[in-house]
This record gives sequence, C-alpha cells and structure tokens, in this order.
Amino acid sequence: MKLIPMLSLPVLFLSVTACTGDSDEKQASNVVESAFVENPDQYADPDTCGTLGVKSVPVLVPDLNQLIEVSDYTALKTALDSGYAYVKVPNGVTIEIPNQPGALSVGASQTLFGERGRAAQPGKLLVLPNSGIDEDRYPVMTLASHARVTGLIIEGPSQVSDTLKSTIAMQSQSDAVGIVVDNNEIFGWPWAGVSLKRSRDSQISHNFIHHNIKSELGYGVVVQNGETTADIRCNIFNHNRHAIAGSGALGEGYTASYNLVMQGGGKDAYHQFDMHEKDGYGGSYVHVYNNWFNYGDFGTANRSSIMIRAIPQQGSIEVTGNVFKSAVEISPGRPTVAGVAGSVPDEAALKENNQFAQVFEFLREEADQCVMKVAGQTIPVHCQSVSL
Repeated sequence: MKLIPMLSLPVLFLSVTACTGDSDEKQASNVVESAFVENPDQYADPDTCGTLGVKSVPVLVPDLNQLIEVSDYTALKTALDSGYAYVKVPNGVTIEIPNQPGALSVGASQTLFGERGRAAQPGKLLVLPNSGIDEDRYPVMTLASHARVTGLIIEGPSQVSDTLKSTIAMQSQSDAVGIVVDNNEIFGWPWAGVSLKRSRDSQISHNFIHHNIKSELGYGVVVQNGETTADIRCNIFNHNRHAIAGSGALGEGYTASYNLVMQGGGKDAYHQFDMHEKDGYGGSYVHVYNNWFNYGDFGTANRSSIMIRAIPQQGSIEVTGNVFKSAVEISPGRPTVAGVAGSVPDEAALKENNQFAQVFEFLREEADQCVMKVAGQTIPVHCQSVSL
C-alpha cells in the first residue's frame, strides 16, 4: 500500500496523506468494517470472536478524500473538528493529548483509528498526569452517535489504586447511539476506560482493558445515568477494580459475552461484573453468558466474579455458559456469583448452566499465536494480554 499526498489543511500548513491500493481493495466495501458480526446467533460459537482481545481486520475506507493521517495533537484535533470521516494515527506515532476536559471530540459517524493487530507499534494516544490536588473528574475524549475508536493504544495518567485523580478516557455524549470502541489497548484511567452515559446500543469488543483500578472507581467499562445499553464482547480484562459496572438506574443494561477476565489486581480488584442499586433497582437487565473468569482465588470477600446489588427491572440476571476458575463458593459463604436475593440464579441453576473450579492454561503455540485451554476448549487469545 502506497502513500501519496492528497490534501492539505492550510490553517495548519499540514501535509495530509491518503491510502491507495489496487482496484479490488478499493471495491472491497463501501462501509467501515463492523465491530461485530451482524447475526447475533453466530455468537453461539466462540470462534466468532477470532482472537480474544484483538482484531486484525483493517478499517476499510470507502472515500479516500475523507481520510487523513495526523501525527500531533493540533493536527488530530483540527482533523476531527473539520469533520474528516476517517482520522488515522500512523504506526509508531505517539500523540500526547492534553489532560483536560474534552480534549478530543469524535463526531457523529467519525472513525479515529490505528492498526493495532496488524502492526507491532500501532498509533498511541498518551495522556500524562496533571500535578496538583485537583481530581480531574472528566473525560478526555467524547464520542457522538456512531463514532468509532479502533486499533489504538490509549494510555491514561495513573495505574494505581490510591491516586487522587478520577480521569476518564472516553465518554459518550448524552443520547448518543451506536458508539463502537474496538481493538484498542486501554489502560491507566482512574475512573473508567470507557464511560457510557445515557447512550444506547454501544459495542465494545476485542479490546485489552487493564490497570483501571482507582479505589471506589476503577471501571474498565461503565454504563451509568440511566437509559444506557451496551454489548461487551470478545475483550480481555485485567487489573481493573471492576471490569464492567453499572450505576443501577432504570434503562441501564449490558450484555457481556465471550470476554476473558484475568486474575490481576490483588485485593484492589473487586468483583468484576457489577451492577449497583439505584432507586431500588439494579438497572433494567444484565446478561452474562459464555465468558471465561480466570479469577477469584485470592479468597477475600471482594473476589466474587459477579455481584448484583439489587434486582434488575427485568428480574434475575442471566448467567449461562460461563467458565469460572473458582468453585461455586470461593470460600464458605462467599459465592462466585453474588447478589441480593432474587438478583442472580440460585446455586442449582448456576451449577447446571455454568462450569466452576476449572483449570486455565495459557500457551504460546507459535511466535505470534497464543491460546487459552480450559474446560475442553482451545481459544485464541492476544499474547500480550495474557502475559505471553
């Protein structure tokens, strides 16, 4: 694939490049590759994910005049604000983003992307910590309807539990629909890697989300403020206080499937799939199926894999087809799937529909191919995400 100069932004005196390829590449698609397979029934087979925690499918750009490559913050912000549909951070480039509210806004139907999964050093967005005692309670990036962020490394300002800061990597704009966050490495965000507020039908897939572990916050993905729904699939989570959480308001719900939760975080990592209580409800629904929980064996009261703090509006959550490292009880009186009465299936149903006390094994089969073996399954996994 060759790069040729095509456009310029005279405001910045910035040279812009667009990608060209042979004719069959140009005709391959007139849409950007979707984060998910359209038919949800295909998720009955874990092979649908491909490799957990990463994707190698490129972003397909239907109109090269809407593609721009940027290598610094000023160029990146200007490209997004100017309405380019596809904004690429090239391989090997790190762009330092100011640690401030709304430093970047990915607009409606815009795609901000890199080549993670296809390049050894994909583009990176870096936010450094601010000095001082301010909490920094804000998202650095906001996402409008049908915005997509894909194929990037997105590093935040803190990876420890006792930080004073409460920064969020990215957050939906109010009433946004169809946001896609896929194939990124997202880490170091004290409040949350991905915060979804009053937004519907978000898709979070194939990311490696880790070291978001601030005490009392520390969410990999959080749905909050009500009327917020998300499908969360094919990710690898590690070293998060909660991998997925909800505030409990009516209209909130998430479906978590084919995710791998790893053991990291020690006693700073609490139950991993969570729904809080709000006005007597635990959100509207939670569906947890076909995930792998390599988690829970520290034996503390907080190491349940799932915790539901009130009954969802639609009743007891779904917990089926999951594989757990821990037994149905981590220790006497400390269940792996925990919740107030009526919020989770009873022990008999959990045992019938899930597998507990399973042994996880992670192997590198070839230089760049790693697998997880558990419960008779062999699942491709992103090597770095499982420390191989």
